[in-house]
Amino acid sequence: MINDSFLDEAREVPSTTPMARVVAWSIFRSREDARKFLGHVYLAEGQGLVGGYGRDSVAPYWWVGVQVPDISQWGNMTAVNKRGRLGD
Repeated sequence: MINDSFLDEAREVPSTTPMARVVAWSIFRSREDARKFLGHVYLAEGQGLVGGYGRDSVAPYWWVGVQVPDISQWGNMTAVNKRGRLGD
């Protein structure tokens, strides 16, 4: 059973409010869609799921991401969704 309690935490997506060592994330318009996605994420040793919910100008959203223990070992920094606040 996957723990999905982090989806109930008010936390903006990392492209809006950066979060340390989060390298990939997906955004959903319903909590249920985000929950369904969890079973399709494969994690390497030391990686973990993170996420939460927020609201943009369209509607509420939920997001699911992967947090790595060491960003320098991620390999290809261009594979990170957003590196800085504005993707720089």
